[in-house]
Amino acid sequence: MTALRDFLDDFTTVSPAVTDVQVFSDDDLEGYRLESFENGYRAGWDDAVKAQADDRTRIASGFGQHLQDLSFTYHEAYTQVMNAMTPLLEEITGVLLPGMARAALGPHVLDQLQTHASEIGTLDVIVAVSPGNTDAVAPLLEGAFSFPVRLEADTTLSDEQADIRFGQTEKQIDIGALLTSVTEALDGFAHDNQRKLANG
Repeated sequence: MTALRDFLDDFTTVSPAVTDVQVFSDDDLEGYRLESFENGYRAGWDDAVKAQADDRTRIASGFGQHLQDLSFTYHEAYTQVMNAMTPLLEEITGVLLPGMARAALGPHVLDQLQTHASEIGTLDVIVAVSPGNTDAVAPLLEGAFSFPVRLEADTTLSDEQADIRFGQTEKQIDIGALLTSVTEALDGFAHDNQRKLANG
């Protein structure tokens, strides 16, 4: 009967190749261990430095992308605000400012009469305005002045103009010049922004 050991190798005898085993001293073994440790430490350090560099690159790239996204978002928002403001500015210059100028004309005439009261003394004063402004200015001239004031309609004056005449003196009020200046400034602002948006 065949035994199990007949199928297995016998390692009790030493083969000639095994007798050539190199034996290391304790110092040699310690040197090899130290060298292996240093190699492993260096490899770990190199991996850590590479990982940190990769992280910095990734963070810088992500940060750059976020800044680019923010810049694009800001540009989009600025464009939308400016596009929305342009009709508003046109409405202000076309409708609101002329109405405000006409409304301010009467109080401005009253202020000039009070400012020049000592210069006027007791002379007769004529306040000339455009025919469309007589109803708005008339109630303001009903105040107690130390001189007589008469309101006249003058077709040569625009809605933003008035003349105060007394003796040989004539003071002209022209709110239209201020209105034109403000209108030009607002139009210039809208035009500059449209040009900037068109050019990026």
